[in-house]
Parts: sequence; structure tokens; C-alpha cells
Amino acid sequence: MSSENHQTTITKLIDDETYFIAAADTLNWAKCWVQTEEAQFTMASARGCWQLNGWDSIRTNFRGARPFKLDLKRDNYHYTIGENVAYVSFDQYDNWGGSGSYRKKESRTLRKVDDQWKIVQTNVIVTSSYDKPKALSYHSPKENLPVDEKTSFRTKGGLGGMYAGFVEVPAGTDFSTLFAGLPHDMCTSPHWGYLFEGSMKLRYADGREEIVNQGEVFYWPAPHTGVVLKNAKFIDFSPENEHRQVMNHIGNKMAQQQEKK
Repeated sequence: MSSENHQTTITKLIDDETYFIAAADTLNWAKCWVQTEEAQFTMASARGCWQLNGWDSIRTNFRGARPFKLDLKRDNYHYTIGENVAYVSFDQYDNWGGSGSYRKKESRTLRKVDDQWKIVQTNVIVTSSYDKPKALSYHSPKENLPVDEKTSFRTKGGLGGMYAGFVEVPAGTDFSTLFAGLPHDMCTSPHWGYLFEGSMKLRYADGREEIVNQGEVFYWPAPHTGVVLKNAKFIDFSPENEHRQVMNHIGNKMAQQQEKK
């Protein structure tokens, strides 16, 4: 096969893999990957980096995928193709999750399995997250923040690259069920805020736990999850890109739960 034919085959595979997962077709999506411990998925942005190592970790992270209409463009391809291993990089523009507009630098490492190209490593850098957004001033009573249609949370974006949210949750609420499927099954966005009422127990990926009580200012680094110990009201501020991804995930989880009822 000529180099040009290899490029065509590899480009189609990469496109297929992306469109399959956007359509939540996890069966065909999985066929595009090397399904071993060498598989790796890495994403980095201005807010941090997370990595999935091994096919089981990658598959688990995407098992809760929900379909959305993908708007995708790729250009500036660069290929390095060997006999059994290949590398390709490109610029990507998409609306991942079905909302927003992202610019990314992406690459794929591939190798042949039974004479078929398969993805073994994906790297994503969200370059648009490094932009310095321009925003108008904003003020509102916390109770009047807009209600997100998917989650019913009060939240407002476009605030200089940040989201503001006002959350009221009853005692006994365990956020882990909503975060299941994210890396570590935890929230991947940091939060800064203030707890007006109640108390919450936070848990982090290293196993550390802490209690946040009424009247306290807090910072919750990612990844984390939490349980509400007493009826809680708090306001938090979160980076826009990370917050949007988590909210999309939670919205999909809530939709799945409604379908089961």
C-alpha cells in the first residue's frame, strides 16, 4: 500500500472513531482502538491535565457516552508512517458535548493489529482554553441565576472565563452517582466558593477527606466528589471549559436516570 493510501486509511479511522463516540456507538468506537494496557488517552488545557491509562480505563470513562450532533473540522495534518506504527497530528475545531466551540491540537499514535490500523494513543490540547476571554460586568441575586435546562442547577457562564453557580441540595445527596464515568468517577473541575448553610464531606482521588461547614470559604481542587451531611446552600465559581464538560456529563446522567423510571 502506498503512503498516500495509508494516509487515507488512517484519516478515515480517526474520523470514524470520533463520529462513533459522538453518536454513542461504543461498539464500533471500541473497534478503532488497540484494546490493551498500552492504550492511552491524555487531555490537557489551561486548567490542568488528566490521563487515562489502559483500555479498561478508557472504556470505563466513555461508557456513559450520550449522542450529540457533532460539528467537526480538521486541518493541518502531519503524518509519520512506518511499517507497523504511525503518528498523525492535526488541528481540530469542534463543539464537543453538543455545545461550545473549541480549538484543539490533537495527535494519534497507531499501530497495526492483524494488518489493520488501530489507535493506541490519543493526545488532546484544548488551545482555546488559553484564550483570555473578554466579558462585560455582571451582577445578580444568587437566587436569580439562570437555570440550566439539563441539570436544573442555577449557573451562569461567560464571566471572564468562569461560571458562577448557586446550589441547594438536601442532606444525604451523594454526587458520586452523577460523576460516575468521569476520570476517578469524580468531578474534573475545581471550584472556589462559600457555604451559606449546612455541611458537606469532600473526598479526593488520593483518599483524603475533609468537612466543609456553614460559613466557610472553600477551594475544591479536581478531582473530587462529595456527600451532603446537612441541607446545604453554597455558591461556587468554576473554570468555564471544565465546568461545561462536567455539566454536560451530569445532564446526560440525569437523562439516563429519567429514562429508567
